[in-house]
Amino acid sequence: MKFHEDTIFKNQGQLYGQKLIEIVEIPGKIVKIHRTEYSTLDPKMYKPDLVIELEDKIIIFEFQSTYVDVSDKRRFRFYSALFDHVEIKSKKPIEVHVLSSVETNRVKWYHVNPDSKFPIYIHSLKSYDEKEFINTMKTKIEDDGNLNEKELLMLSLLCFMHSEKNIPDLIHESATIITNITNLNNDIAQFVKGIILMLCDKFVDDELLNTRIINKVGGNMKVVEDYADRVAERKINEKNEALVIKLRKKGFKIEEIAETADVSRDFVEKILTKVEA
Repeated sequence: MKFHEDTIFKNQGQLYGQKLIEIVEIPGKIVKIHRTEYSTLDPKMYKPDLVIELEDKIIIFEFQSTYVDVSDKRRFRFYSALFDHVEIKSKKPIEVHVLSSVETNRVKWYHVNPDSKFPIYIHSLKSYDEKEFINTMKTKIEDDGNLNEKELLMLSLLCFMHSEKNIPDLIHESATIITNITNLNNDIAQFVKGIILMLCDKFVDDELLNTRIINKVGGNMKVVEDYADRVAERKINEKNEALVIKLRKKGFKIEEIAETADVSRDFVEKILTKVEA
């Protein structure tokens, strides 16, 4: 991924991140929101959603729309080991917490070896009914009531509540409601819209709906507009990368690939070096 949640969340991350972990009932006080992208690895594969440092531990926080399986457990364990290596100065224990749209509150274990196992804490918002929550919030908005920080964050997390709608439609619903709230404080807006953009990028595969959501939450918020640009650039690069690989398999030379795909020779060489190594 080429967008930077680090930019979106760094300004008010500590304040509103505290509200976020309170919603999912993770105890503790936040002292820092860490960057989550490490240039040493492919960020599309090895990039946790949020890394939150509390007074007594580090929380790797993930949003998930499927059941946590063995591959997820290995990935989360890798996140933990990677962060422990990068942030070597911190001696705090590291925990993985997952906000799931399908599972209930529970703890899953990854058995590293017969003598060691790694816990993964699953959190659920299924006790909230999406339709009832939206109706309550809309009534409050129509009555010119100010939504508090928790309510605004909850609106960004609609897709994790009990609902008959699918996840992409719920994310679109979140974007619609949030952007229709007048006089929304810029700081909380940045954090809430950042959450919506992150969820959109993770869970909305339909390109048209994805673009619609990005455009909707973008508004005049510069950092979100930059985010949308980076997402669009990433998608173009992914399409070009696929075309380069396809042409190479058909026997095209580097110069021919660059001309056919309308990309630079350096771009072609970089892709081929990665896939043909």
